[in-house]
Amino acid sequence: MPQPKKATPPEKTKLTCPICKAQSVKPHSPFCSRRCAQIDLGHWLNEDYTIPAVEAMEDADLDTLLENIDKDTGLN
Repeated sequence: MPQPKKATPPEKTKLTCPICKAQSVKPHSPFCSRRCAQIDLGHWLNEDYTIPAVEAMEDADLDTLLENIDKDTGLN
């Protein structure tokens, strides 16, 4: 009976530092050094990076929505 082939682990992709593009190093991954990690943290703290947010609905729209929900469920 033929033996099944052993699965080979996927080839590890080499990450590059997002700050200086050097190869990342394990204790600082995905950065190459503590310096680059600190630079990136500074970007976040200075709000150079942002995450887009969805604007909240107006209070009047929420009141209308709640009224419609109450009408649909018959809780009046």
